[in-house]
Amino acid sequence: MLWGVQDREANRKRLETLATARGLDEVELLRLVLHHAVTAVAGLGGVAHLGRRTDGELRLAAISGLPLDAARVWERMAPDDPHPPARAVREQRAVWTPENLVAGDTLAGDGMEAPQDAEAAGGPPVPKVPACPGACGALSVPMALPAGGVLSIFVSGPLDDEQQEFLWQVAKVASETMEHARVSSSGVLPWWLGSGSRLREAMAELRVGTWEWDVVTGELLFDDAAMEVVRTSAGVTPEIWDSRVETWLQRVHPDDAQGVLSAIDHALNTATVLSVEYRVVSPDGRVGWVELRGHTTYGQDGTPLRMTGTGWDTTTTRVTEQAVTRILRNMPDAFLVVLPGDWRVIYANAQASLLGAEPGQLVGQALWETHVGLHHLQRHFEQAVRETRPISVDVQLGDTWQRLRLLFVDPHLVVQVSDVTAEVEAENAAAERARRITALTEALASALTTSDVVDTVGVQILPPFAASGALVHATVGSNKLHLVGQVGYEAAAIEPLRQLDHNTLLPQMRPRFFSSQEAVAEQVPALAEHTAGDSRHAWALLPLMAENECVGSLLLAFDEPQTFPPENKSLLIVLTALVAQALGRARLYDAEHRRAHQLQRALLPSQLPSAPAVATAARYRPASDPAEVGGDWYDAIPLSGGRVALVIGDVMGHGVREAITMSRMRTAVSTLTTLDHPPEEMLAYLNDVAFEVGGEHYVTCIYAIYDPTTGMCGLASAGHPPPALLLPDGRTSFLDVPSGPPLGAAQLPYQAAEICIPEGSVLVFYTDGLIGGLNSDPDTATRQLADAIKGYARHAATVGMNEVELVEGMSEALTQELPGAREAADDAAVLIARTRRFPEQNLVVHDLPYDPASAGLARKLVAEHLTSWGLERLIMSTELIVSELVGNVVRHSEGPIGLRLLKSNILTCEVSDGNETTPRRRHAAVTDEEGRGLQLVAAMCDRWGTRYIPGGKTIWTEQSLEASLDLA
Repeated sequence: MLWGVQDREANRKRLETLATARGLDEVELLRLVLHHAVTAVAGLGGVAHLGRRTDGELRLAAISGLPLDAARVWERMAPDDPHPPARAVREQRAVWTPENLVAGDTLAGDGMEAPQDAEAAGGPPVPKVPACPGACGALSVPMALPAGGVLSIFVSGPLDDEQQEFLWQVAKVASETMEHARVSSSGVLPWWLGSGSRLREAMAELRVGTWEWDVVTGELLFDDAAMEVVRTSAGVTPEIWDSRVETWLQRVHPDDAQGVLSAIDHALNTATVLSVEYRVVSPDGRVGWVELRGHTTYGQDGTPLRMTGTGWDTTTTRVTEQAVTRILRNMPDAFLVVLPGDWRVIYANAQASLLGAEPGQLVGQALWETHVGLHHLQRHFEQAVRETRPISVDVQLGDTWQRLRLLFVDPHLVVQVSDVTAEVEAENAAAERARRITALTEALASALTTSDVVDTVGVQILPPFAASGALVHATVGSNKLHLVGQVGYEAAAIEPLRQLDHNTLLPQMRPRFFSSQEAVAEQVPALAEHTAGDSRHAWALLPLMAENECVGSLLLAFDEPQTFPPENKSLLIVLTALVAQALGRARLYDAEHRRAHQLQRALLPSQLPSAPAVATAARYRPASDPAEVGGDWYDAIPLSGGRVALVIGDVMGHGVREAITMSRMRTAVSTLTTLDHPPEEMLAYLNDVAFEVGGEHYVTCIYAIYDPTTGMCGLASAGHPPPALLLPDGRTSFLDVPSGPPLGAAQLPYQAAEICIPEGSVLVFYTDGLIGGLNSDPDTATRQLADAIKGYARHAATVGMNEVELVEGMSEALTQELPGAREAADDAAVLIARTRRFPEQNLVVHDLPYDPASAGLARKLVAEHLTSWGLERLIMSTELIVSELVGNVVRHSEGPIGLRLLKSNILTCEVSDGNETTPRRRHAAVTDEEGRGLQLVAAMCDRWGTRYIPGGKTIWTEQSLEASLDLA
């Protein structure tokens, strides 16, 4: 067909129309492109495909002039599909296929059929194109889109060069216009693909109806969903619906009718999408909201023929928006919405006056333009938008404090403002009290313990006053004085003075001075009974008052008679006030450290759990200085599959905070172990915990997992001394474990080592406190430790110790008998494990086909092995477990499938697959047909869980046996 001047001018206008199309979604734009392309070349129809970004698969996006059934033949095509559209995208050229059209025939099966000549020649099968009666060929032209796209036009005769060039221009303009198109709300698949499609069913569920208006006859047709929208919102029932557009317009709200008609006229005249929301009035006066969207189909001469589209009831959305607005307007806190970029307030509720300006004054300007005290907020606003996480900022406005909570909800920044003046003042007061307490503690740091206080009395008070002895008592209960320290007294002499009556010695809480034995006998007969045989001649009995409370007493003894002049009395009274303060603090300090030691010991496992894989024992030895609280810890934690995790760590430093850090780290290990991470990942998580605790504390740690089925032990170290290994033949060595930085020191990856441990070997984990006191030379220290391990092993073999006696005795010997252990400056911990291996007959492994029949095969294998193990009573429950687990793999996961049974003191059943997705236990309702599989598994076993393996995951279950099995 040769084009004339008018045809070329019309085509030029068509290209201009397509280039200026805006406001359409992808499907609507492609339908418009096909309409103009088919019309221009006098084609019979056309289809358009869009590629999916994830895998390049081509999906049908729009059709024009073709039956729906024929178009569905090309609904999806892989990137390497032989069909013409896929070839056009793959080769980036136009593909013309006249010889492969089969009129009146649609593709079936895989869409491949060999023509007679190709088949006879033994050539490859040639793809068919969709059936289009009367078509002699189809031209597929690619579009320059990131994920790929193609237009395919069916024609009744061959296209000349000018027509093909026009189609190339259409594809180019469509590619450029698609950059401005909106993503289709229904995805690549259009909503008009037949009433029986899944999308049509989903629209019905969502109460989205479709409608069609014949522009020529005025007939307006609704589907069932659309009629339900009209009935509920406008009160028009099917009985009175006459399919006339005038009847529909009668229910449009009078104030919205003109706007609706204008929108329809604009869509018809400009070939754009109709999009309008309007109110409808039902016969009983109720007002609802409806939103319509539609697309116009035109004739060959450009006359609008029909408009089709969708409609839905938006009344609930409108009511909800109004309710939310009322809530925000009346909420007790100030609430603002800010537009990022120029940071103008576009909404402020009534309580926004907290910020020093009326809500009406805030709207339209940035917050920092309304109050000088808010000038620094912009950087916080920018941070909230940049990081897309909630941020809180406290600002002071006059005498009040306001807390701004910032949350970026694209495309706006939400600001909630609360008055936190009382909270901030309380925090400031607490900080000031803490500062004063810290300053006081530092000033009196020279006398920390009760023993320090008594020593200070002996050094600073006795010599200046020529006193020969001092007894320091502390108040216990309401009327008792308990001796806490002495200077200058023999043990036999002070024994009667350990417990004194408070009310008798200090009835009026005032100092008392005695110049002779007679004065004591006259004034305090109870004290005279204890001093009668003393060679001293004078005493001063001084109450220790702190904050108007008596915390104890100080009894000074003099070898020579004393007159106690007033200046000495006054000075002693002043000094005892200082002693009282120091004693009160020291008692608290002692009590705190006693509690810390108790807490530290309480947080360490009192008894290591029994595990079939190892025999374990551990010991903790505190430092020789009782005030030095340490942070050494250890644990042995059973894992699935008979494995056991062995961990030991040391918080660097001494003090209560170190003990607390130790408890937090051990708790973290206990919690994270349930996730069954490998050693290097476990240390990475513990490193994060250490950083959360604070950078003041560094923690060394070594984490190991021993598998008795293989004898392999995986270890990872965070700056911790390497463990010692005692082999069955008596040789001792230290394992070569890659050492990373201590926990809390740096964010670096950790590495693990896999070591095969012979059965009957002994692993010795320890902290540096065990070897720190041996010698300043590390090589000498570790050599002495190795000698001690070998020496005790020889002793154990001589006396015939069993494995439990061996590990218990060795742990005790290492902590108590190494050189320097009794004068150790650091606490120490040791964890010893003697390894075992599971007998081969107690472990079975099977690979199952990825097939539904595998569930039955798994049940058969379970029955055979449990029968051979004498565990017939567990066959039914175990069959049910493996049937559910294998069935879940076939239904929800992917192969390969592995089955492993392990008999120890428990029966372990493991099913593995090639998917890393963790199963989730659902709580199915009574009417649910699915979701009870894992509930059933959990009911049949004592414990179950999931762990990751290379290339997938393993789901394991454990069932207890009536009696433990001897694996030695």
